[in-house]
Order: sequence, then C-alpha cells, then structure tokens
Amino acid sequence: MWERSMHDPAYVPPIGDSARQAGMRMDQLLREMAERAPGAQMVMVTHGGLITDFLVVALPLEQLERWHPAFLVVQSRLIPQCSITVVRLEEGHYTLEHFAGVKHLLDLTPFSRKQDQQGADDGR
Repeated sequence: MWERSMHDPAYVPPIGDSARQAGMRMDQLLREMAERAPGAQMVMVTHGGLITDFLVVALPLEQLERWHPAFLVVQSRLIPQCSITVVRLEEGHYTLEHFAGVKHLLDLTPFSRKQDQQGADDGR
C-alpha cells in the first residue's frame, strides 16, 4: 500500500489520506501556524512519508531534484529515521534549506543505561 501511495499520489488507502491529501494538510497547517506567529521559528516532528508528501505538494520539482535527481521515484527511501529537514516559508513560498540531515546523530556520545541510572542517583 505504501509503495502504491508513492507511485500514485491520488491513491486513497482504505484508512487514511492519499499522499497528495496528506501533503496538502501539512501545507495548510504550516501556513496557519505561520499566520499565527509571523517570523517565529517552529519545530515539527513527523515521519518521513509525510515530509516527502508535503515537499512534493509544496515545492517545484526543480527544487526537489537539486537534492536528488530522481526525487519523485525514490522519495520513500530518502529520509532516514531521526533526520532533520528545514523548510522556510517567506512571502507565501517555501524554500528547502536542508534535507534529511543526520549529522546531529553522529555528534551523539554513546549513552548507556548505567550512565542513565548514575545520573538519576546524582539527581541529574
């Protein structure tokens, strides 16, 4: 069902929205939030499927293909878990500033359950 949704953005699964509908809802939400808090920076957390659904609806294909030459064909494989995508909305137009970055994950120090318990014992 997921692959069919990627190849046919108008396909509506038995439960849920089509990829196009989901992308349009995300676009509407971001625009409403921007109206309520002009100039504010916002953070939204969601899964990669909705991110690509939104990007395909909101950005011109030429902009998407700067990030990957076959964006529409491989979109379901482009966003790793816990990645960060940055989109700017100015004067009604979106710009994709950073796509599916994972550098922040490389900067993490290994963390163990033992360290977590020690921090709890120390009041941290």
